[in-house]
Amino acid sequence: MSDMGTSGQSLTPSNPNSSQKFEDTLTQCPPANPTNNICTAQYDPVCVKTKVGSIISYQTASNACSACNTPEAIGYAKGECR
Repeated sequence: MSDMGTSGQSLTPSNPNSSQKFEDTLTQCPPANPTNNICTAQYDPVCVKTKVGSIISYQTASNACSACNTPEAIGYAKGECR
């Protein structure tokens, strides 16, 4: 069960330093196994980085567990995507 936030904002850093700062704070997700992961409904937003093919995108998820429960997730950083 994925619990992605509806804001689904894309991260669009205005300068390379913002992008690098995000990458430096990225926590890697373990390999996704949704059948073994049960997430709480706790709201502690994170910005999750996903990759499908060659397309990388960023979305706000309700918490780290929900973020990493997405098979395409690479990692996440605390806080909503900006």
